[in-house]
Amino acid sequence: MSEATNREYDFSEPRKQSAAGIIIMFANSFQKIVRALALPLILIIVKSKDSGHLAMILIVSLCLLTIVLAFYAYFSYQKFTFFLDEKKQEFIINNGIFSKTSLTIQLNKIQQVNINQNLLQQVVGVYSLEIDTAGSEKKEATIKAIDHATATILKQKLLSRDQVEEENTSPEISDKTVEITSPLLRLSTNTLLKIGITSNYGASLLLLTGFIFGTLQLFKDYTDALEIEREQFTHMLSQGITLFSLCFLAVFAIIIILGTNIIRTFIKYFNFKIIKQKRALAISSGLFTHKNVLLTPNKVQLSAYSQNYFQKKFDLLNMKIKQASFDSADKEDSKKSDIEIPGCNELERDEVLNMILGQVPVNGAELKPNYRFIFLQTMIWIAFPIAVFVLLSTYALPILRNYLLLIIPYIIIVGVMLYFEFRRHRLYVDENFIIKRSGIWDVEYEIIEPHKIQAITAKQYFWHKAADVGHLIIHTAAGVIHFKYGNYTHIKSLVNYWTYKIEISKKDWM
Repeated sequence: MSEATNREYDFSEPRKQSAAGIIIMFANSFQKIVRALALPLILIIVKSKDSGHLAMILIVSLCLLTIVLAFYAYFSYQKFTFFLDEKKQEFIINNGIFSKTSLTIQLNKIQQVNINQNLLQQVVGVYSLEIDTAGSEKKEATIKAIDHATATILKQKLLSRDQVEEENTSPEISDKTVEITSPLLRLSTNTLLKIGITSNYGASLLLLTGFIFGTLQLFKDYTDALEIEREQFTHMLSQGITLFSLCFLAVFAIIIILGTNIIRTFIKYFNFKIIKQKRALAISSGLFTHKNVLLTPNKVQLSAYSQNYFQKKFDLLNMKIKQASFDSADKEDSKKSDIEIPGCNELERDEVLNMILGQVPVNGAELKPNYRFIFLQTMIWIAFPIAVFVLLSTYALPILRNYLLLIIPYIIIVGVMLYFEFRRHRLYVDENFIIKRSGIWDVEYEIIEPHKIQAITAKQYFWHKAADVGHLIIHTAAGVIHFKYGNYTHIKSLVNYWTYKIEISKKDWM
């Protein structure tokens, strides 16, 4: 790299973002205010008797607001600086107009550095650089407007302590290297379509439900504002509800869910590809927001992959790589630092696992749960709800007696689900790996290496002592593995073995 280039990418002195950052900061502030005030302003205009005069006032106010936000964005840009202190091994960001703040990040605490680009940044021609640490509940720091070459060099310097040597060339050479490197995985349009119709039914259903309730609330607000009687609408709806219309609505809901899945999949995973570098995996994807992640094996805490019936027919697997984060150790569903790899086949899955773990894990000795696992679940999900339903129909709501026959399909459906949950609840253990299998529809395998364990809990309730039944909880920096109703004697022996393995292991957990 030439001397001029070295000066250009010298981060030892405070430097500003790209000048286009003014536009980014202005747009971010403007859209937040518009989103917060749009509905109230519309209602005010609709209910106002002198809408023309009010509209003029709003236009003038909007112009003044635009000027104020423009000045605010300019001064925010001027006050935002960042630099790298090589001696202290710290990255420092200074910002703030009225209240100045200085954020200091230790380089050895940096978990991940991502280079992303949303739609506006694509138009302006800049990128955002996000720094994430294992001890933060959110992104530690974000530089919202930076050119790609500067972002790439800065990312190298922040991560180059021991894992990103493969990017130590100039940005131009690095880009060429990426172009000639054959991707380990690239998702085609056909694969994206298969992923869309076989994944995320629950998320799309929740999204659809939220949209319906939001629409109903919006309808209520507007009818109140316009003083429209809603009784005529509800009467028309009640007259039109028939078995055919209900079936039509069910089919329509399924189409909407599948359509939502496909659209979300294309937006999130468009042009998804994984490029294998020397000691890392470079992952990029996104239609409107381009995301770039560098995955290094030593930062991985949990590896997981899942598959349902339809995905098995299409030879598809969804992988999830979990890294250390602040809240994941206590919340199983935390997705803050998860890296998703959808649509891979078994060979691609094995290659990713081999890259991360050094070998492809195989199922070791199998631990099965006691029958009490399914007994308790049956009491919670079948016996108790049915008892409540029968009591209500008998003493409080006699109209529910017309629906007593629905108990039979409920028992069948829930019973089958609990059976599969019991059959798939397994723990596989060998010398190098712990594998937890679980799931009803989507069967998931979670993989952890023993030296990544942060804490182990073996728990037994007093009423389970005679049956020698207990629970195992494995805590990691990225989540919790919970195996229920296993043989307690075996669980205690495993805890002792893993504790010994952790003590003698020379490997770092991160």
